[in-house]
Amino acid sequence: MQRPKPYDIVVSLAGHDAGKLYMVTGAAGERLLLRDGKLRRESNPKCKSPKHVRLVAEGNAPPATDSFIRRTLAQAARDAAAKEGKLLGER
Repeated sequence: MQRPKPYDIVVSLAGHDAGKLYMVTGAAGERLLLRDGKLRRESNPKCKSPKHVRLVAEGNAPPATDSFIRRTLAQAARDAAAKEGKLLGER
């Protein structure tokens, strides 16, 4: 499995945030810096091990703002739900 690179969209597999989407914005040593644009903004990214995330979609443009990240993650959630044949919010 390839290591996520900056601007890729990943889903958390472990921890209290399991199932949450993030955008990779960089790396700190062996750990990834993740942002969601709401709780995890530019000033406070989440550090997470690459083995605790799974790549959902490859990113193609650097995020300019937190609102861009929120819109991108919302679109990725809609795409994933459509791919699974579920309505957003269903389990």
